[in-house]
Amino acid sequence: MNAKRWTSTHAGSTPAENRHGALLATALEYAARGWAVFPLTPGSKRPATPRHPADDCDHTDPWCRNGHTGWEQRATTDPDRITRAWTARPYGVGIACGPSGLLVIDTDTPKPGTTTPPGEDTLTALTAAHGGPEGLPATWTTRTPSGGVHRYYTTAHLPTPLGNTAGRLGALIDTRGTGGYVVAPPTVTDAGRYEVTAQTEATPLPAWLVQHLTPRPAEPSGVRELRPVTNRSAYLRAVLAKEADHVRKAPKGGRNHALFLAARCLGEFVAGGSLSEGEAAGALLDACTVHYGKPANDPKCPPFTEAEAYKTIRSGIRRGASKPRTAA
Repeated sequence: MNAKRWTSTHAGSTPAENRHGALLATALEYAARGWAVFPLTPGSKRPATPRHPADDCDHTDPWCRNGHTGWEQRATTDPDRITRAWTARPYGVGIACGPSGLLVIDTDTPKPGTTTPPGEDTLTALTAAHGGPEGLPATWTTRTPSGGVHRYYTTAHLPTPLGNTAGRLGALIDTRGTGGYVVAPPTVTDAGRYEVTAQTEATPLPAWLVQHLTPRPAEPSGVRELRPVTNRSAYLRAVLAKEADHVRKAPKGGRNHALFLAARCLGEFVAGGSLSEGEAAGALLDACTVHYGKPANDPKCPPFTEAEAYKTIRSGIRRGASKPRTAA
């Protein structure tokens, strides 16, 4: 896309009478990049369609005749569909990250009165510690009305897609991938305008960030073939709930030890073939990161990041593998 054309069309304040055309032109430019777009309700960040949740779908919507379809399935790069939609109303522009082959890093600003550092500061520190020679390459970047930053990276080079995360890279840092979307410039919401701040092409997500964002279930404890449980027994469900609850209720200063003990217990069932390592790790990770992102002095704020939690979980599951158990 020609950067000069973008600047002349979208820079500065867009008069109300021209905003409609600017939104359509921009949606078409995103589609030309291969980014799948969908309309947002004017003045908000909410998808304009579908207008009903999946649970209330009665299949009368033409898009839902063969089953409910959400905004991700309706996102498109088809110029004709885009033109019809944005000619009808001055919709905001949403970009579906999964269909677009994008992973967007979203750094936010802290709320007034909190002690959490800005997401940008945390990302800078993380890059300095783990970025290596790659660092954080320049890429397509936008600014949100709250002062946050969206960095767009491509993921076509990855063997498996990456989903959304909240706090995995640090407080006030989220990512949007498969199943997620971002509000794109020049959308205007009640909070303000989204603007492009770096017009360079989107670049591939650096390898060190891929490593941080790829879920790492515990390593196999041997040659045993694991059998994921589809019809889990009531006993096993109770064990999962109990161990997750132990992690959630662990006192400050003892959460890492509680996580290790819970992982060791579930590791016994993993070794016995009643539970997959992914199921065990997922249940415990949800339990120990449920409060992530709160101020550092909040007693419910976990003492570790998601990456650190994975290390403890893997260690506990490996230890539990020495005593295989089978669920009743």
